[in-house]
Amino acid sequence: MRRLHCSRCPAGFTLIELLVVIAIIAILGVIAMPEYSRMIDRARSSACMGNLRNLGVATGLYVAENDGKFPFINNPARPLYTEETDLPEGVEAVTMAQAFEPYGITGNALKCQADAAMNNRFTSEGTSYEWRPMLDGEEKVSPTIYTRRGAFNISSLRRFRLVIDTDPVHFGRQNRLYADGSVRMFQQ
Repeated sequence: MRRLHCSRCPAGFTLIELLVVIAIIAILGVIAMPEYSRMIDRARSSACMGNLRNLGVATGLYVAENDGKFPFINNPARPLYTEETDLPEGVEAVTMAQAFEPYGITGNALKCQADAAMNNRFTSEGTSYEWRPMLDGEEKVSPTIYTRRGAFNISSLRRFRLVIDTDPVHFGRQNRLYADGSVRMFQQ
């Protein structure tokens, strides 16, 4: 088969055409970078919510095995419980990793990727999250639920916060785990 050859047709791109194509690609990249950054932040927030849901499942298992009582968890930087005032006789406060390790919670489940990229509290404290039990704005040092006998009903469990991000690293907000297992984003 014979090829037709055009003597007036150029054989390839000129330098100007190549520079125009590179400039267009560069402009598209600059336009897409902020959206790419937001997409990464959303993925980190979703992974954090998944970690908190896993902590919620582990908390539910702990409560089921311990007569409706939540664990006594002390945060490394800001302890909740003091030995002489807040703990029952013979009970010792533990870290989140120690309390939930029997339920499959590993170091990865205690690490928020957004925290690792910003403040990195995981490295210094061993967790990106804080155990902060609170009901309707009032801290509860020793939270207890009773299923059939009653202290908290289902609607109050929805308001009973257990775990929060240590810092507001998700678009200036914190992810929070509630006693009913739900995870919601909250802006301070």
